[in-house]
Amino acid sequence: MNAVIIAVLVMVGLSLARVSVVFALVVGALVGGLVGGLSIEATLAAFNDGVGGGAKVALAYATLGAFAVAISRSGLPDLLAKRLIALLGQEATVNRKAVVKYLLLGAVLLVAISSQNLIPVHIAFIPILIPPLLKVMNQLRLDRRAMACALTFGLTAP
Repeated sequence: MNAVIIAVLVMVGLSLARVSVVFALVVGALVGGLVGGLSIEATLAAFNDGVGGGAKVALAYATLGAFAVAISRSGLPDLLAKRLIALLGQEATVNRKAVVKYLLLGAVLLVAISSQNLIPVHIAFIPILIPPLLKVMNQLRLDRRAMACALTFGLTAP
C-alpha cells in the first residue's frame, strides 16, 4: 500500500480516537515516512519542509488549538460564568444587571484585545469563553449583537 495512504489512515484513525491533532499529524508523518523507506531524520525534515510554509502555519494553529483545549478543560471559563451569576445574586436589581452586563462586555472586549497582543491565542478563545457565558447572557437578557460587536471590535481595532 502507498505510504501516503497509510499515513492518512493513521491520522484519521488517531483523530477518530480523539487524539490531539498535533500528535496525529506527527505520528502520521512518521509512519508515512518510515513506510516510504525514509529514516527518522529524513522523515522529520520532509515533514518540516514538505508542504512549504503552510505546514509550519498549520502546525502552529494546531498547537494553538491544543492550548485552547487545555484552557477549556481547566475550568476557567466555567468559573468565570459562575462568578458572574453569583454577582447577580438572587435579587438582581435593574442597576445590578446593567453593571454586570457592562462588566461582561468589557471583560470580553479586553480578552479579545489581549488575544491579539498580550496572549497569542488569536481567536481560539471564542469557543472556549463564549459557550459558558451563554447562560449568563440569557439571564441578563444581553443582546448577542452587542457581544458580537465587542468581540469584533476587540479583534480588529488593535
